[in-house]
Amino acid sequence: MARSRQGPTQKTTPAQPVAADREPAKKRTSPVAFLRQVRAEARKVTWPTRKETGITTAMVFVMVTIAAIFFLLVDLIIQTGIGFILDIGG
Repeated sequence: MARSRQGPTQKTTPAQPVAADREPAKKRTSPVAFLRQVRAEARKVTWPTRKETGITTAMVFVMVTIAAIFFLLVDLIIQTGIGFILDIGG
């Protein structure tokens, strides 16, 4: 087995961040200005229509029902398989 030669270990000090790497201090926003900004952003949101919301809700219920039936069947199959194995064992 060959051993690799390593030179003397050097202690390094953590690098100090350069002034350009630092983010400038953020200016504080007053609560009134903040609420104004929130209101402006809320106006930009594209809200779904009542029809889109109903369709999406129905799809969620359908998918939850399909998932519940799937996991019920998987659970029954596993339960039957384990019961069969335990009956064989005695």
